[in-house]
Amino acid sequence: MTLPRLRIAHQLALLMAGAVVLAVLGVGALSLWSLRSGFNEYLQQRDEEQLTRLVKLVERRAVADPSMAWLRNDREAMRELMDELTGRGARRRGPPPPPILGFPPPPGLGRPPPPDAPMPGNLPDRVVIFDAQGVRLGGHEQPPGLPRSVRAVLVDGVTVATLEMSLELAPEGGDAIFLQRQTKVLVGAALFMALLSISAAWLMARRWSRPLQALQLVTHRIASGQRAQLLVPQGALEIAQLMEDVNTMTQSLSRLENARRLWIAQISHELRTPLSVLRGEIESIEDGARQPTPAVMAGLRDEVLQLTRLVNDLHTLSVADVEGLHCEFALGDAQGALWRAAQRFQVQALQRGLILNLPAPVGEPIPACWDFGRVEQLLGNLLSNSLRYTEAPGEVRVQWIFSPEALTLTVEDSAPGVSQADLSQLFEPLFRVDRARQRGDDHGSGLGLSIVRTIVLAHGGRVTASHSPLGGLRICVELPLSTPGASR
Repeated sequence: MTLPRLRIAHQLALLMAGAVVLAVLGVGALSLWSLRSGFNEYLQQRDEEQLTRLVKLVERRAVADPSMAWLRNDREAMRELMDELTGRGARRRGPPPPPILGFPPPPGLGRPPPPDAPMPGNLPDRVVIFDAQGVRLGGHEQPPGLPRSVRAVLVDGVTVATLEMSLELAPEGGDAIFLQRQTKVLVGAALFMALLSISAAWLMARRWSRPLQALQLVTHRIASGQRAQLLVPQGALEIAQLMEDVNTMTQSLSRLENARRLWIAQISHELRTPLSVLRGEIESIEDGARQPTPAVMAGLRDEVLQLTRLVNDLHTLSVADVEGLHCEFALGDAQGALWRAAQRFQVQALQRGLILNLPAPVGEPIPACWDFGRVEQLLGNLLSNSLRYTEAPGEVRVQWIFSPEALTLTVEDSAPGVSQADLSQLFEPLFRVDRARQRGDDHGSGLGLSIVRTIVLAHGGRVTASHSPLGGLRICVELPLSTPGASR
């Protein structure tokens, strides 16, 4: 048989209530046992004290009559002895109380108790006095088998009598009433505390489970693809931190979903533009409106190349997101590779009316363990981005500084610049800044800087974007010369 699964509030309530009830019952049982045990010890100690006093009283009387004839077969002498032990005899023989303010005392005040009034602890019923020969002188005969306390009555060192007192197996009379009353109080207190603990456990469990229920609702909405609202952190510290983590996850998923939708829309737009041009040109040739001249075919080829570059860049980014960018690391000359990659853009810069400033070449090679093809692609994307968006006459400046462990590569350009809000999004796929950084129809796919960031991360470096003192954009790349994990 499979037990049904309980809600966490029920489990917490049962757990806390069970623990507290067990503790209350345990403490109650221990207190009850301690009360009964301590009360029995108190009764035994009281009986021993009374028996000791009784022995002294008998010894004082036995000094005058060691034969104990004063007690033999005299029930009234036994009662007087017990009255003297408990002080009742003094109250019987004492004078009546004086009148109060001239009025006589109330009826019954000062009168001796009735002869059959019980003694404390029923002592007279449990005490038996024997003479030296073992003959019972006074007291009631006790049932056999009861535990007894035996004391000798000595006169000048000679035993003239023996006192036996049967021990109480259970409290009787007023002692029993007192013990019952205390037991009822303890049991009632234990039941009250158990009920109180169950109620408190239920309330605390509901309070603890409320944020967990909110977490369950939000995660269920996320799992079903719905947009979930942010949680208000509450409850215990761990639960509040968990709710904050869920809020962070919700915001990240929301951003990813928005980026996915935007990326799909932008990809479709980027693919549609060259495809529309190709379709229009091909349909014009088919209709005879245009002739397949070399110029027309060159235009078609440029559109195909643009489409190919876009598809290749998308493939690079998608593979990097899923499997990580594939790099083939090898030892080589870092400075020579950068110089060769930057030199290829001199002619393009002149054609656009821009000045490309490069560092002076240094003869000594600088060893590095890179994927040099990817690093040249990185620098090429940075220069293509600057040359494409910088207005003529303008300047593009490239600097690289080598330290013993890393390369700092900086590419910056002149106006126009980039707004502060766009700086944080420059490396997002398919993101383009406003028209101030675009030159007519000459713009890229919006993937170049995203590929730059992917290459930098694959080499264990970092890339940042900021405003350039020249008035445009400044991109700084820090690349370690020996990539962690790369095989040499």
